[in-house]
Amino acid sequence: MRTLVFARVIALFGFAALLGGCGNANTTSADAPQSPAMRGVIASASDCVSFGQEAVTACAAAIERAVTRHEASSQTYSNIEACEKAVGANKCERAASGKYRQKLSAFMVSLGSSPRAEPLYPAKDGAVGFQSSDKSTYLASDQSVTFSRLALSVAEMQASPKKGGRRPSL
Repeated sequence: MRTLVFARVIALFGFAALLGGCGNANTTSADAPQSPAMRGVIASASDCVSFGQEAVTACAAAIERAVTRHEASSQTYSNIEACEKAVGANKCERAASGKYRQKLSAFMVSLGSSPRAEPLYPAKDGAVGFQSSDKSTYLASDQSVTFSRLALSVAEMQASPKKGGRRPSL
């Protein structure tokens, strides 16, 4: 009985391989379907899996470099009020130095020959999305930009009106 099941499995794989050879072998690269873009907005290194298992290491390394850039180049403020006056209410975080800076919320990740991640911050004016340090905007409504589920949730949470005043910063 076990031999019969094994033989059926082998036959199925053989048949699939045979069918895999069917089709137009003269298809040019211009006719071939494009691979999905390896670019998108993600909220954490764990979101890197959305680019495929083989891209996780490159994605995580790019995010680590982006966090280092954020920590080194973000303007700091001596108190939360000054930070919120500059970047907006509920858009600040406390740095390890004890000072305040704009909240790092997500990353625009581009994978390819030179993987990159750009730090993203809450969008202005309550928009559902993010903006970069150069003020480029990535909105969830833009169909050309892919958001991970977590990034979309973060963008929606930051865009929703806060009740009861300012949330405490950690």
